[in-house]
Amino acid sequence: MGKAERNRQHSAREKIAAQQASARQADQRRKGLAVAGSIVAVLAVVIALIVAKSLGGSTASASGANTASSTVAGGVSHDIASVPATTLDQAAAGPVYPAKGSTYPHAIRTIRPRGPLLTASGKPEIVYVGAEYCPFCAAERWALSVALSRFGSFSGLRLIHSSSTDTDPNTPTLSFYKARYTSKYLTFLTTEAQTVSKAPLQPLTALDKTLMAKYDAPPYVPAGYNGSFPFVDFGNRYVIDGASYDPSLLANLTWRQIGADLAKPSSTVGQAIDAAANHITAAICKITSNQPGDVCTSTGVTSASGSI
Repeated sequence: MGKAERNRQHSAREKIAAQQASARQADQRRKGLAVAGSIVAVLAVVIALIVAKSLGGSTASASGANTASSTVAGGVSHDIASVPATTLDQAAAGPVYPAKGSTYPHAIRTIRPRGPLLTASGKPEIVYVGAEYCPFCAAERWALSVALSRFGSFSGLRLIHSSSTDTDPNTPTLSFYKARYTSKYLTFLTTEAQTVSKAPLQPLTALDKTLMAKYDAPPYVPAGYNGSFPFVDFGNRYVIDGASYDPSLLANLTWRQIGADLAKPSSTVGQAIDAAANHITAAICKITSNQPGDVCTSTGVTSASGSI
């Protein structure tokens, strides 16, 4: 491995570590400012409702986030589910880091030593743990949803923004809370631990805690950054701890703009999300025995598989 490549990998690890540190600091601020936070949350809801009305009718969700109208959500969900295979092939593995729109080197880590494949109902299982306030989760959900849509289908995805008081504030994203995913190739288990206002939403399951204790810890993350969001386990074979690309790329964009960019690999946002989706798809293909074949043998996926 050359010096330049080592430097790139080191820089990427520092970037991911900074993301995780930011998430931990946000939690510490939340614990220390609980009373003030509740006042800010009320004001944020009022302001968000005004903004939502001006943008065409957002409504408050059961989790406390402001979500897009059903029309907008349906349109963006269709964009996520229908990214052309030719577009993903064109995005391939993405530009070389640290170019704008690139994925972080080794954002997906191989779990060692290799143990039994994590399965549910006889199918490989992917476990996601995140939070609606988290900007790094916000970025990762786009790529994860595009990748998973190649193996199955979502219903009930809501569109939200990450916290307005965290790093990369108000990052447009979607939530897995109460969404459903069906696939004949795999199962997808999700936990959104907190709302946009950082109130408790879904408690971590026993499986979440077990997996995060093993793989959201050194050597997969630097010492001291245990338990950060997002965390994604691919069948106990591969793991993501953090975002795969820079969340700031999504700043000041609408959900519809991002949805449209998914079909435009020439755009920086489309390039970043689609390339990250190819890397994630490559990891999934390794636990589904390369099924479905047309997805797992596609140019975009095979070009990204060498990074894992």
